[in-house]
Order: sequence, then structure tokens, then C-alpha cells
Amino acid sequence: MPIYDLNRGINKPVEFKGLVGSNIYFLVAGIGLVFALFVTCYLLGVPLVLTVLGTFLAGGGMWAGVFALNRRFGEHGLMKAAARRSSPKYITNRHSRLFQRLNEDPTSRA
Repeated sequence: MPIYDLNRGINKPVEFKGLVGSNIYFLVAGIGLVFALFVTCYLLGVPLVLTVLGTFLAGGGMWAGVFALNRRFGEHGLMKAAARRSSPKYITNRHSRLFQRLNEDPTSRA
């Protein structure tokens, strides 16, 4: 009788070195931007020492920033925070008709 290993990773989020979910894509995009910064500075003739130093500073700041966002918001928290910011704080109603018709039978309206 063969022995099969169980896949215990079903329905678990993608994780890379502690980064969870869409934060991995933010890290990849940040690495791409840092690489583009390095190439641009190199082609513009900025001294190599300044280019490498700026690249390491930008990369380290981006790395720390993405991990800080991951710790603060988690897997879906960044999307929830953006949705919370875009939703209204108050809903106002200037017509009492809405509340007067709450107890009416919706099938009786025709």
C-alpha cells in the first residue's frame, strides 16, 4: 500500500520570508524600481559610489517599509484600510419617506 503525503498548504496564503499575500508584489515592484533607479543613475554618469550607496539606501528603505506594512496590516489589511478610507463616514438622509415605508410589505407596492 503506497503512502501519500498530505498537502497541508491548501487555503493558506502565499508566504515569502514572513511577507504574506499582496505584500510580496509590493516587494517585487520596489525591487524593480530600485533596479531602475540604479540603471538610470549609472547611465546618467553619476559616480558609481554614489549610485551604489543610493541604491542600497533606497532598497533598504523599501524593504523595511514593505515589512512594516506587512506587520501593521497583514494579508488583506492594506486593502481594507484603503476601502475604509474611501467609504463615507456619515450617511445623511433628508427625506423621512425612507423610514416611513420600512414596515410596509414590499409586495403590496404596485
